[in-house]
Parts: sequence; structure tokens; C-alpha cells
Amino acid sequence: MDKNAALDQIVTLTKEHNITLDEIGARIVNASVKDKSGNWLVTLMGYLGGAFIIGGLGLLTAMIWGDLGSAARVLISYGPGLVAFILGVITVKDIRYEKASTPLFLKASILLPTGMFVFLKEYASGDDAQLAAIIVFGILAFQFLLTFAALKRTSLLFFGYLFFLGSLGLIMDRAHVPSDLYGISLGLSILTFAFTIDKTKHRSIAAFYYFIGGLGFLWSSFALIENYTGIDILYLPVAIGMMILSVRVQSRTLLLVSTFSVLGYLGYFTDQYFADVTGWPIALIILGFLLIGISAKAVKLGQSIKKG
Repeated sequence: MDKNAALDQIVTLTKEHNITLDEIGARIVNASVKDKSGNWLVTLMGYLGGAFIIGGLGLLTAMIWGDLGSAARVLISYGPGLVAFILGVITVKDIRYEKASTPLFLKASILLPTGMFVFLKEYASGDDAQLAAIIVFGILAFQFLLTFAALKRTSLLFFGYLFFLGSLGLIMDRAHVPSDLYGISLGLSILTFAFTIDKTKHRSIAAFYYFIGGLGFLWSSFALIENYTGIDILYLPVAIGMMILSVRVQSRTLLLVSTFSVLGYLGYFTDQYFADVTGWPIALIILGFLLIGISAKAVKLGQSIKKG
């Protein structure tokens, strides 16, 4: 097949499968990037160069901060975050640069709240830091989640839900909800969220939310019953139930959190009830066997999750 015949066939295929020139160009760019994947030093130097630039800009801003007016302070802190967010949205829509969207959204998630806090400090009256945080995190949660609804980008869901949790947690604290209760409720809601997205294409962020959800729920549950002598034994079935749940949902992250919670509780229970009795050495031996048994079981469960 000569060159002209090959081009004719390419044109025919693009029409049949509705392929655009941008998609062809993106595939060629990605292929060239893969061919150069071994050149890790260039990538490393690029990341270091970017870090030095950001660090230098931050130091320069800190040095001249006192000489800037209110408008300039807001512009220099909020502007880069807004630009990063807009560029992230643009790169998502271009296959050739979509991999750059995640670091851009990451920068936006750091710079945007910083700029909004600066704005409130410069132009808002009062010193209610908690209310300011609720407003900032609430607005950012709405912004990121609304953009996620349009673009279906996992990084937007990750940061949007994180801002939502921050705002909700502060609202509950402001409403004087006991810390143990809102820790348990938030932990359960996070676990539900993680379980839901674990069944979707956004499952890459499920492990993080399994971790913080399981940790928050188990920690708050222990804090709630710790001060009630005799009732604190109820924590053990809760932690074991979380281990069983981790197997059901196929999450090794949740299994790790629940296993360490069981081990920590056994240490606490032994020290609380057997530290001052004659059988303390025997209790240590028993605890040791329990820890070994639980660890072995956790390893087997982790292997079954991996196979699943």
C-alpha cells in the first residue's frame, strides 16, 4: 500500500468511526510520551523546577506582603487559584492535556481557600474564624461538585467532597453536637460515600475515604464508650464487625484500620482490667497469642480481598 492509499484508508476510518483530528493528535502525543517514559530525569527536573518557581513566588509574596493593599493581596492569593481551576477545566476537555488537570485542580484546592480567607480578612468585619471557614468550604464544595457534575472528573469529586465534609463538620460543631456523635455520623456517611463510589469509575479515591471514614467512626465509637466501665467491652464487636464489613466491601484499607483498632483495644482492655492483678504476665501471654491470631486472620482476609 502506497502513501496515498494509506491516507485514503485513514480518511475512510475517521469518517466511519467519527474520529476527530484532535483525537488523532492526542493519540500520537501519548504514544510519543510513552516512548520517552524512560527519561525519568527530565520529568524529575521538571517537577523540581515547578516547585522552585512556586516556592520563589511564595517567598517573594511574603516579602512584599506588608507593602500591598487589600485588593492586591486578594488578587495575588486568589487569582492564581482561579487561573489554575480554569486551566484545569480547559485541559479536561482536551485529550492531549487532560493529565495536567489533576495537578491543576490540586493547586486550585490549595490556593482558592487561601485567597478567600484573605478576602474575608481584608473586607469582612468580625473575627469569627469558624463561620468564615464554613462559608469558604461550603462555597468551594458547591463549586467543585457542580463542576464535577458537568465534567465527571474524579479529582473534582475528591476535593469537592472533602470541602463538603469540612463545612459540614464545622456546622455540626457550631451547633454544639457532641464531638463523639458527629464523629460517628460523619464516619458512617464517609463510609457510605466510599462504598458508593467504589462501584463506579471513580473508585481510585475510595481507599482514602475508607481510611478516614473507618478511622473517624472507630475512634469516635471508642471515645463514646471509653468512660463507661463494663460497657467498653462493646467496642470489640464493633471493631470486629468493621473487619467483617471490610471483607464484604473488598477494602484492604478498611481492613487495615479495623485490624489495628482491634489490636489497640485489646492492649487497652488488658491494661485497664489486668494490670494490677497477679495474673498480669499470663494476661500478656494471652494477649500475645490473640494478637498473633488476629494478625494471621487479617493477612488471610487481605489475601482473599486481593483475589476477589
